[in-house]
Amino acid sequence: MAFQIIGIALIALFVFYGMDIRRKKGSSNFVATPWLFLMKFLSFALIACFAAALFTLSKADIVDWICLALMASGTAFIIAAKKTLNTAHTFTGQFLDKPQLVTRGVYSITRNPLYFGVFQCEIAAAVIVLRHATALWPNSYFPMLTILTLAMAYVVGFNLKMAKLESCYLHTFFGQSYSEYSARTPFLFPSFSLGGK
Repeated sequence: MAFQIIGIALIALFVFYGMDIRRKKGSSNFVATPWLFLMKFLSFALIACFAAALFTLSKADIVDWICLALMASGTAFIIAAKKTLNTAHTFTGQFLDKPQLVTRGVYSITRNPLYFGVFQCEIAAAVIVLRHATALWPNSYFPMLTILTLAMAYVVGFNLKMAKLESCYLHTFFGQSYSEYSARTPFLFPSFSLGGK
C-alpha cells in the first residue's frame, strides 16, 4: 500500500508541476495545434496507464521500488525546474515570444531539467507498466503493448524534438549569451561538477 500511496503522490506532483497545459499569454506554438493536442492526450493516457498499474500491483519488488525512486528523482527535477522558471515556463511545444534566459538553480547543471525529469518519470513508469501489463490487460497484452510503445515513442520523440527546437530558439534570441551558457551546461544529462562541464 505504501508503494501505491507514493506512486499516486508522484503522479499528483507530476501533473501539477509538469503538465501545465494552459496556454500562456505571449506564447506561440513550435508545431501545429493537432500535434500538441495529441501530445497532451497521449501524456494523460500514459499517466492513466501507470495509475492503473499501481492499483493492479499486489506486491512491489525491488525493481518496482527502484523505478519509483527514479520517478521521485524525475519529479524533483520537474519541481525544481518549474519553480526556477516561474513565469518563463510554457508547455512543451510552445515558446514565449519574449523569453527569459534562466541559468540559475537547476538550470546551472542542465539546460533541460524539465525534460530530464520527464524522461526519468517516463522510463520508470514504462518499466512498471510493462512489468505488470499482463495483469492489467490479460486478454489483450500484445495489442496494448503495441499501443503503449507507439504512444511512448511519440511522447519521448516529441519532447526530445521540442528540447532541440527550444535550444535553437533561445540561441537565436539570446545569441552569445546562450552560446556561453551552452558551452558550460550540458544539454540534458546534469553535470554536478563545480562550474558546469
